[in-house]
Amino acid sequence: MVTIVGIGPGNKKFITTYALERIKEADVLVGGRRHLEEFKDIDCEKIMINASTDYHSILNKEGNIVILASGEPSLYGIAEVILKYVDKKQLEIIPGISSIQYMCAKLKITMNDLAVVSLHGRTEDLVKKVKENKKVAIFTDDTHTPQFVAAMLKEENLQDRKIHVGENLSYDTERIYSFTVEELLNCNKKFDLNVVVITCGNI
Repeated sequence: MVTIVGIGPGNKKFITTYALERIKEADVLVGGRRHLEEFKDIDCEKIMINASTDYHSILNKEGNIVILASGEPSLYGIAEVILKYVDKKQLEIIPGISSIQYMCAKLKITMNDLAVVSLHGRTEDLVKKVKENKKVAIFTDDTHTPQFVAAMLKEENLQDRKIHVGENLSYDTERIYSFTVEELLNCNKKFDLNVVVITCGNI
């Protein structure tokens, strides 16, 4: 049996009780370095994954295989990869709180009409999304930084938008910033792990 467990935005207090139960039942625990360090007290085989991981060999192991996923596994998460290797009948996905959900809660805005874009290791038409939606959430990476987003908005004359940056969400070092496009362009801060939410009007 393979279980993908959404472990939330980072802090353990945001993991569901059921997710913790499944993690404790693991014979094989799979995840990134940061994920596995959070569960070093679990007595089982542990496998750290990276960009070159051979999922086929991992998923053919005996026993309960539990894969730790940041946030919500089905929202631009690892579920997309695992579904290529595992029959749905042999897979359980336990949802988690995504960093986008967490960020919107912190900003006190609804997600009813929120568009979500991932620039994390991929390309999407961000400008089109921003033009068509009053609220857009973005998964960033080291190349597509908050400043990259600001530069793109300025180039497309979308300088009326406000850009909110959530850094190290749920951790003790959490910081949430709100910028105009111009303010963010002039900001030379290198943000740690972050997500971005773009809003317009009075939102």
